Amino acid sequence: VRRILYLGGLVPEGEAASDHLASRLGVEEILLGALPDSVAFRASIVIGARSRSFRFLVRLVERLAVVPLPGWQTNRTQPIDERDIVALLAAAATSEAAAGQSLDAGGRDVVTYRELVERIRDLMLIDRPTIGLKRLTVTPIASRIAAVIAGEDHELIGPLMESLGSDLLLRDDRAPELLGVRMHSLDAAIEHSLAEWERTET
Repeated sequence: VRRILYLGGLVPEGEAASDHLASRLGVEEILLGALPDSVAFRASIVIGARSRSFRFLVRLVERLAVVPLPGWQTNRTQPIDERDIVALLAAAATSEAAAGQSLDAGGRDVVTYRELVERIRDLMLIDRPTIGLKRLTVTPIASRIAAVIAGEDHELIGPLMESLGSDLLLRDDRAPELLGVRMHSLDAAIEHSLAEWERTET
């Protein structure tokens, strides 16, 4: 094996990463150290019909009459369309320019987590008010409740929500130009994912 492609997570700048993100960074360092020709991507939430993070948010919007958002609602991130991250990974498999690099991968839109939930809600054409609970910062409790509501495993949701305590933004945006990939907008990503989910699972 000459090259491994690894998809990890964005890490906060100037702050300690959560255990979840730190472990993904550790895997990246091990792989690049073992196979210097490998390529690592660091991405935020992937917007796709089969992305469990995206499906989790959709289920919350569907099943709650009012969507409560904890203190991390104002933190920012750059969700990426599943089509774009797949295209980046495919291009990196044979790109000599990308060899040995860690590349940030994010979409064109910078949004807060509140704005992300509200974009999903609006594109689902569902009337669900959101309410900010700035003092709700007890993630272990909130994540257990959210996992039950969404029908997801807490073993997945807990670490994901622990990682939302900081902005998760690109430190550089070289990847699309380096690999010749045109990125979709966030609205286009959500619309495509919802349509594919409905088409394949209903």
